[in-house]
Amino acid sequence: MQIYEAIKEQVGSYILGVLISLGIGLILGLEREYDKLKEEKGFAGIRTFPIVAILGFSISNLTETYTPWLIIIGLGAIILFLALNYFSIKQVETGQGLTTNLALIATFVLGIMVSAEYYKNAVATAVIIVTLLSLKTRFRSVIKNITSNELFAFIKFSIIALLILPFLPNKTYGPNNLLNPFEIGSIIVIVSFLNFIGYFLVKFVGTKKGILLTAILGGLISSTAVAWNYAIKSKELPEFSKKYSAGIIVASAIMFPRLALLAYIFNNEIIRYLAFPFSLLTTICIVATLVLMRRDDNKPEIDFKLGNPLNILNAIGFGVVYLIILFAVFYSNKYFGENGLYFSALIAGLADTDAITISMSKFSLEGDKLQLASSVIIAATVSNMLVKLGISMLRGSKVTGKLVGYAFGIIILIGVIYILIYL
Repeated sequence: MQIYEAIKEQVGSYILGVLISLGIGLILGLEREYDKLKEEKGFAGIRTFPIVAILGFSISNLTETYTPWLIIIGLGAIILFLALNYFSIKQVETGQGLTTNLALIATFVLGIMVSAEYYKNAVATAVIIVTLLSLKTRFRSVIKNITSNELFAFIKFSIIALLILPFLPNKTYGPNNLLNPFEIGSIIVIVSFLNFIGYFLVKFVGTKKGILLTAILGGLISSTAVAWNYAIKSKELPEFSKKYSAGIIVASAIMFPRLALLAYIFNNEIIRYLAFPFSLLTTICIVATLVLMRRDDNKPEIDFKLGNPLNILNAIGFGVVYLIILFAVFYSNKYFGENGLYFSALIAGLADTDAITISMSKFSLEGDKLQLASSVIIAATVSNMLVKLGISMLRGSKVTGKLVGYAFGIIILIGVIYILIYL
């Protein structure tokens, strides 16, 4: 807002509003003018949109002197004019569509927002609208390639994520309050989402780019979920084992900087102890990923059946495994005690590395325990890598198990050496 205030001091609030309205109109009008040139017909363009934006701004300014009803009258007049023009005979000649009409109405409203000094909101809204307008061709090409099964899968996912999940009780039940229906449902939705996004990325981006991009995005949420999905896919499609192996490894590479960020948030001092080991382990994962993708680079992309875009049974299976590990963590701590931090880390790492990272970061705030806490966090990541290695070997193809084993074996070895040095 400082830049707006500086300009306002120089030219005044009214001229500033006119300039912003002009800019908004030009942004939207330029896109519509370009669309007219492609279609060789159209209704409004580079001149009409700025005029409508300034008109909305000016009418809104007059309400202080006259009546607030001017805005309603002005908006009604714009809508009436566009409606009459839309149903006129000239529509056949100009090729005017509803999209341009709605964009003009939105431009008028944005001019009103500028008058209310919602400068940043108005400009941001204009950018979003022009983005939607410019993606018309891309949207059409994507929609043309969507099958009825994919559409139904999207509807089912929306029902699960938006209608069922929010209504699950976010309360804990069972021994030590381990069972949380909302948390379990979230796990199932996350796995379903990864499978769903991966399906369409592979379909529209291609096998190599789609698999890798999904793994990177998935690693921000759960690298274990990526390992579970990709291991299964590698067995179904063994010819893509190298690509799925690279996906599992690069998702784990994302895990280390994510945990470093979590640790820094709760204790910024601990990052000095985690920076070197985490950087080393991340580098190993990235190098292994690049090697696998490069070796497979000369192979042409193969058309294959993508299967079901929404594999609910696979997601539920992951949820069941998550619950089993959760109970294993609880009973291991119960019978072996909580004094052994390393043992607790190894058990906790089977289910989740975030929780142990946060708890150890807080733990290291008390006294000189930074090195101990960082070693315990490394132990948890080693445990988690063992889980993903087991998933890759048991659920994936033989090639995937072997390739992931090489990369994760080096990481686990380095992690163990680091822990032994500072034990």
